[in-house]
Amino acid sequence: MLVAVISGICFVAALAYSARSPSDPSLDADNCPDDATVARVDATPVYSDAQGSVVDPAKLRFHEQQILPLRNFVTDASRRADSTDPAQRECALAMMRDWAKNRAMEVPPADFGGLRELERFGISLNIIALKLRADGLDIGPLLGWLGELNRIVIGRFESRDRVDNLYVWSGVAAASYALLSRDDGARRHADDVWKKGLAAIRPDGFVDSELRRGSRALLYHVYDLSALLTLRAFRTALGETNSDQDQVSLARLADRVGASLCDPSSMATASGSATQEKTPAIEFAPIVAFAGNLSGPRLLGCAPEGIPKSDPILGGEFDKTAAILADVRNPAHGP
Repeated sequence: MLVAVISGICFVAALAYSARSPSDPSLDADNCPDDATVARVDATPVYSDAQGSVVDPAKLRFHEQQILPLRNFVTDASRRADSTDPAQRECALAMMRDWAKNRAMEVPPADFGGLRELERFGISLNIIALKLRADGLDIGPLLGWLGELNRIVIGRFESRDRVDNLYVWSGVAAASYALLSRDDGARRHADDVWKKGLAAIRPDGFVDSELRRGSRALLYHVYDLSALLTLRAFRTALGETNSDQDQVSLARLADRVGASLCDPSSMATASGSATQEKTPAIEFAPIVAFAGNLSGPRLLGCAPEGIPKSDPILGGEFDKTAAILADVRNPAHGP
């Protein structure tokens, strides 16, 4: 952790739709699912305006049904990968190996909507694989498949020539795959994204690409901050260091987000919108998990209550992800 053809890695997670519930019998350890492979990721744009600020309910419902098989798959696999039951983790590996064998999602998306979903589900798959490897399971058969998904995402975002939160999330996809494979190309992309993502933060803490979202500008600034903090965590696990200026830039964005949560008027004015849409609690989950020295009342003092500690679109339980990243930073830990 991560709908629109324009932006927002966590957008669907912020909206209600039907995925498998925790009580679904298909999540039993003795009933490992055999989900049909999705060959190509297709996703319909959900906005009714070019600005990407007004959601069309009918388009959203259709989009939800399009991506539901992917949502169900990563929900199942991430919950099993987070389980303390070895049988559940073996099931998650079997699910992943089956999709790898059938080269799921490898047909390049027909449009940017599909690419955006491939990116976010690819991040989840990478993190699930990291968790399974940390538990001693053999993920070797997954690497070629995950590498191809990563190659598609990196190639398309490198040619897109736009720095926004989705671009930053492509860096998270690359960095998480680099942790699995030590792939130099993925690592270079993650580094380029980091530099450009930070450079896009203005001295006043606003990000121009996200201000264009009008009434959703605050929501998309939260997405951008979540992406940068998650990327920082993965880059640190890869052994990269952050300069003092990096920290200053991140702090400017964090301060802007925190202040705007308490009083959105400056965000509304800067975006040319009369109001700002409220940000759902789940969108703060990566910030809580990875903010580190930026966390505190100034950032989260006006955030909504009930921020979850898990999101299947970002690989499940954040505590386990954070523990794995801390372990990878240990020089004794191999790839």
